[in-house]
Amino acid sequence: MNSPAPTSLQNLHDIVVPDPVAWLPPAPGWYAVGLSLLLVLGWFSVSKYLAWKRNQYRREALAEFVELKIQLTVNSRYQQLLPELPRLVKRTAMAAYGRDLVASLTGDEWLGFLNNTGSTMLFTEGKGRLLNECSYQSTAQLAQFSGEEVAGLQEAVFFWLRKHKQSKKK
Repeated sequence: MNSPAPTSLQNLHDIVVPDPVAWLPPAPGWYAVGLSLLLVLGWFSVSKYLAWKRNQYRREALAEFVELKIQLTVNSRYQQLLPELPRLVKRTAMAAYGRDLVASLTGDEWLGFLNNTGSTMLFTEGKGRLLNECSYQSTAQLAQFSGEEVAGLQEAVFFWLRKHKQSKKK
């Protein structure tokens, strides 16, 4: 019998395709990658939750400030509400930095502290300097504040409430 020539097309066979690689069970390295991702995700979630919890005092102070600002804007007798601003700032500062550091601060030391912790100069050189006057002046003296001065004071307080750096230790 004649066998076909080595270069003949009769010697060709179909291509044999291997079976597809199975997805399961994965290689051991994928278990390590999955565990690492879970640990990183867990650490990230816990750190974000703790930061959110640590800033709860700030959210509460900002909500109280918004309510006070609405009352100051709507109420034409703002001189009765202005003493609430220094109280709010002082309570917030005590929550952030501790009573030992904040409670004894008054006058220029207090305004300097607000400037330092808020990275601003609004309290010693801007309208924020009126914060001290709101604490100790009578309602008749507070009535002499112009609308622009009150708005500037509100802006300074809002800026500090949002931007002050929180103390690492209380």
